[in-house]
Amino acid sequence: MCERERRRPTGGDLEAASSIEDDADLPKATAAINRSSGELASGEPKVRELAAAHLGDLLIGACRAGLDTSSIVLPLVNALTREADPVVQEEIAHSLGHLVEYGTVSDAIVGPLRECMPRLCREAADHVTDVLEAARWEA
Repeated sequence: MCERERRRPTGGDLEAASSIEDDADLPKATAAINRSSGELASGEPKVRELAAAHLGDLLIGACRAGLDTSSIVLPLVNALTREADPVVQEEIAHSLGHLVEYGTVSDAIVGPLRECMPRLCREAADHVTDVLEAARWEA
């Protein structure tokens, strides 16, 4: 069972990057995306969990601004395919779930998400099921 305590990163770069509104915000957002994407490979589960949460916030901002989200989505999907910690799995899947409400689900992530489904904890699998269902309806 995935049980987690939701804690969101804070700080100036998060606030600026998660509310991307114009090109002036892009350098900060790009730096935040790169930093958090790298942290998805940390040896510490809590670092990976917070990185996934941060990327989820950035994903919402990018979707709202109508930007390409692949630099956020692909690292999340890649991390989910290798993640063993159920708490981190759930946070990654939760972040990807923002695509259902705010963005579009790319066909490029459907295959990897389907492949990792059998080994995900129930809560993570529920989020991924929602993403895959949205991809089916968008097709």
